Amino acid sequence: MKTYRRVLLVTTLLCGGLFLLYLLLPPSLLHRLPVPCSAQALDRQGKLLHLFTTKDGGYWRLPAHLARIDPDFIRLLLACEDQRFWSHHGVDPLALGRAVTQLIGHRRAVSGASTITMQTVRLLRPRTRTILSKLIEMAEALRLERHLSKAEILETYLTLAPYGGNIEGIEAACRFYLQKDAARLTPSEAALLISLPQSPERRRPDRHPEQAEQARNRVLARLVENGLLTTEQVALARTQLIPNKRQPAPFLAPHLCRQLHAAQPQQELLTVSLDRQLQEKIEVLASQAQQRLGEGDQRTVALLVVDNRSRQVLAHVGSGNYRISSLDLTKARRSPGSALKPFIYGLAFEQGILHPETKILDRPTHFGSYGPDNFDRTHHGWVSIREALQRSLNLPAVQVLERIGPQSMLTRFAGLGVFMSGNGEQGLSLALGGTATNLRDMTALYAALADKGRFRPISFNPTALHSPENRLLSSVAAGQVDDILRTLSTVTGLSAVGRIRYKTGTSYGFRDAWALGYTEQYTVGIWVGRPDGGYGKRTTGADSAVPLLLQVFAALPAQAGELAEGTAVRFRQMSHSQLPPHLQYFTRSAEPSQQAKPRIYFPVDGSSLQLGRNPVLVLKAHGGTPPFHWLLNGQPLGREQQDVIASCAPPGPGLAQITLIDSRGQRDRISVWVEDE
Repeated sequence: MKTYRRVLLVTTLLCGGLFLLYLLLPPSLLHRLPVPCSAQALDRQGKLLHLFTTKDGGYWRLPAHLARIDPDFIRLLLACEDQRFWSHHGVDPLALGRAVTQLIGHRRAVSGASTITMQTVRLLRPRTRTILSKLIEMAEALRLERHLSKAEILETYLTLAPYGGNIEGIEAACRFYLQKDAARLTPSEAALLISLPQSPERRRPDRHPEQAEQARNRVLARLVENGLLTTEQVALARTQLIPNKRQPAPFLAPHLCRQLHAAQPQQELLTVSLDRQLQEKIEVLASQAQQRLGEGDQRTVALLVVDNRSRQVLAHVGSGNYRISSLDLTKARRSPGSALKPFIYGLAFEQGILHPETKILDRPTHFGSYGPDNFDRTHHGWVSIREALQRSLNLPAVQVLERIGPQSMLTRFAGLGVFMSGNGEQGLSLALGGTATNLRDMTALYAALADKGRFRPISFNPTALHSPENRLLSSVAAGQVDDILRTLSTVTGLSAVGRIRYKTGTSYGFRDAWALGYTEQYTVGIWVGRPDGGYGKRTTGADSAVPLLLQVFAALPAQAGELAEGTAVRFRQMSHSQLPPHLQYFTRSAEPSQQAKPRIYFPVDGSSLQLGRNPVLVLKAHGGTPPFHWLLNGQPLGREQQDVIASCAPPGPGLAQITLIDSRGQRDRISVWVEDE
């Protein structure tokens, strides 16, 4: 009876104090809700790509939703922590009475009376453990129950529950300890997760696995005693190993995800167009490519994979190793080298001044003070435009750009929102990469080639509406470029993977190496270079970027089809001889008769030549329209020929007159004096 009176007195005092606190406490904890959580970057299917710590202390904290948590775990948790959670109003009178009775009877705390709601209050506003603090928690628990549903309170608890270190919440604990979400948990996992919040630092499985195992086993024993688990389930659960390390946070597409998070710091869910499964594969390939560059090499890799139909980016690599460069190098402005040549020829096709089979003269040429040369410093005479683009010859490309005008090309790009930049006004060097652009824009331009010349900017938003289409090239011109790149793929063996159309680029000083390729469904852009823009080793786009391009296309999902043979856009296939006269041979001027007169530049008119024992006189000229006829002292040297380079054996010492006549009847004549050795 005496003990009963004491219990009644203490309970009455507690209830009175609780009532006063309820009335006198400042406003409730609702201003702390919702609980700030880690920002998550999700892929197009809602799969986690990247995770950020919270701004309120750097925690790994993920929101808990009862619909996504194993219901068996909820059942076991409440059985251990708060059996009457669904029926009490924040404070459990029966648990409180039991705790007071045990305290008076044993003169020490034997069991607590904290409910899930009271624990949630303590997590929202931590306090030192005193009787007054406990009363305040009770009062605030009563208030919390008035404003939140039971499900909301339980979700808040499961979001804030500590699991050791900076891990908070059931979902974060599952991810970092178990590498899974909380949707399905074994009895062993459930018991471990129930036990950790009771003493998170002493039971951390990554630091104290033995203590964690003992705590889990105690929870299992309690659950079997209460009839919630069978002895067979508990026996099996005890045999399962405790995870003894923390898993790293998801770290896919770090450059892109961190940019998006910096732009929207308050947004906790960031959904991007990437495909997680593909992103993982591409990052492995980029990492392997980075390793092949060699340790200590300052170069790195940037890469994009774009879906041609939606123009959404499916994979993004800002650099081959985030430790080498935290800069997103898909945005870095670099010289594209020869990667712009397809668009030079495409504009000329569109203007009707070229055809893939048009012949153009590849020879040393000066354009005012500008004197470019081919990459390998060799020259091939008359070649078709097809061959000029496939071999990436510089001199033909510069001639064509001179004809269409650099500003015409830049204006076309600017109308699409693609802006080139460089030192001063871009001139004919634009054909060889004398400008600056970035991988995002270059990939978007090549995706337009895959879509019959229709341009749309690439996007990282999976729900964005299609942007309006603009014309990069007419469908016929795009088809002609595509046909040249298709036959290039066949020649180089890249046709083995979905008949890839591709082009490489190498900038001056080997600073930048590019490979851009496409099939019907995908466009891939690759850049290799130094983040600081410095000079690189003697590697080209073909050496360093194309092998990775092949690997990426091989890793892409099965494609619905490939671009039709020739091109998806029909145009008239003709041989050189079938072309109309004005398309058979390219001239730098729009008025060929004024500029195409042939000129003999070797030997020099009026010079003296000494010939050796095997006298051969080499004749060189430029200009004119083939075929050509060479005459020596009025006598033809042989049949007509396509080239302006010839050789002959002079009849002997003395004056020699050399004449060159082209197909238009235009001629040039020189006189030289031939001497014996």
